[in-house]
Amino acid sequence: MAEKDIDKLLSLTDSKYRLSVVTAKRAIQLKSGAPSVLAPDVKARTHNLVTQAMRELATGKLTVGEQLIDESRFQQDYQRQKQAQLQAQLTAERERERD
Repeated sequence: MAEKDIDKLLSLTDSKYRLSVVTAKRAIQLKSGAPSVLAPDVKARTHNLVTQAMRELATGKLTVGEQLIDESRFQQDYQRQKQAQLQAQLTAERERERD
């Protein structure tokens, strides 16, 4: 972990292992399309999702612990959202074809 706020990050959890797990889970959420809590200029400076997840945790805007989003529920919600977007695109294309 090459993040400069590592001491702050370690204070959010009870062990290095838990910090690694939380960071990995957040990086997976970001990869799946979860919105970032970072400012756009900070987000643009890094394309590494693990680093981005660590910077998000350092902001204090995310809750670490029992109240984390369940990954399976998050994935289901994300899949529903993607399906709705695809359905909307398909409907729009069908409308264009009719005209």
